[in-house]
Amino acid sequence: MRNRIAVAVLTAALLALAGCAPTIRMQVERPPNWNTSGIKRIAVMPFEHDRSRDQEHIARFLTASATTAVTQTGQFTLVSDSEIQRLQYRRESIENHVDALFSGKILDIQYRDSSYITQVYDPDTKQTYETTAYDREVTLTVTYSLERARDGSVVGTATRTARAADTQKDYNYLKAVPQLLQQCRVLAGLPRDLAPYTVVETRTLMTEKTKDKALKEKMKNAAAHVSGQNYKTALNSYMAIYGEYGTFAAIYNASIMQEALGDTRAAIDLMSQASTETGNPQARNELARLTKRLQEQETVDTDYKETVRQIDRAIAHASGEAMKILPPGARVWIVNNEKSERALASSVADGVTSALIKKSVIIVDRENSELIEREFLQQMSGGVSDTDILSAGNQAGANIIIIIAITGTGSMRRLQMRILDVEKGVPILQSDAGGSWDL
Repeated sequence: MRNRIAVAVLTAALLALAGCAPTIRMQVERPPNWNTSGIKRIAVMPFEHDRSRDQEHIARFLTASATTAVTQTGQFTLVSDSEIQRLQYRRESIENHVDALFSGKILDIQYRDSSYITQVYDPDTKQTYETTAYDREVTLTVTYSLERARDGSVVGTATRTARAADTQKDYNYLKAVPQLLQQCRVLAGLPRDLAPYTVVETRTLMTEKTKDKALKEKMKNAAAHVSGQNYKTALNSYMAIYGEYGTFAAIYNASIMQEALGDTRAAIDLMSQASTETGNPQARNELARLTKRLQEQETVDTDYKETVRQIDRAIAHASGEAMKILPPGARVWIVNNEKSERALASSVADGVTSALIKKSVIIVDRENSELIEREFLQQMSGGVSDTDILSAGNQAGANIIIIIAITGTGSMRRLQMRILDVEKGVPILQSDAGGSWDL
């Protein structure tokens, strides 16, 4: 049965010289470095630091960078750290609100200024003169980890050190230490720690070392199909060659073609056949690689592909329901009316906004509506009444208001969406109890 493997062939390297083995490059999906299966909601807690000015500045930057990295994986829902801190302060359980906590700490910051004399040649005067160059180098060391909320068990931990430097002819023009610290890429590996990632791998096909001219010509023709990215034709050619000559290079290359076509299980079957029938030790090595690759892909497909899409499904459903009832010429204001799960509601609101814009729906001026939210809606505690929202929506220039909120906790959380007609002052849609609204 054809395995659902996310292996996409990017390019085929050209057969540059006669007898040169062709190569193909494949995109291969790998599971994260840490076992984050089952984790859907992450709260990024503020980086710890020693309260010095330099550390306080970079700690805020690292916290923001980690938040961005988690969000951009597309794998998790971000939970507000302030909500987690509030629950912890009140000694309440956080398990129903978040699956894991990401935390980090600055271990060390060092910087060094130096200067040196360098020789500079002036082509105009044809003279060499000495000048002073100034260097500033900073080193940042951090540690970070992910812990499960239910029991505090550590999913993974890492310690990273990175450097950044600047060189100038004038000491006063050297970049400031905080600026250089932000260039230290200590969190560069975080996305791969948390979520599946894609790498590009190269496969090199085997050439046939034989004096048989007919066999060499057939192998050359098969390789030409590879160079033309006609992998199915190349597969058939290599299998025909193997059937006629029993050469290991042909079945080895056929296995690679199966992998290139996205069927790693079929590639394993061919390499297993090659190992049994030829006894070539390279077949055993390749079989081990392919088996590991299949296991990794099955891990990604089973543990990660379906765990992150519920919020996307809810956004798609909400957007579709909105499109059914929006009148012609609708000017829509999307309001986050959530008190405790504002980060999650904001993600939903952004998703609905993006979906409606793609459908050419007019969204009222973002800057104006955000100003009204800050100055009017968020001055109130708790949820805001329909009357207040209608008044604010009128100020924002909207004739339709979509209100986003979250009900329930933990696995029982659901998206609540209501749509109000500003002119009539009445709701025209209310989300129901169906499972399509589950988060």
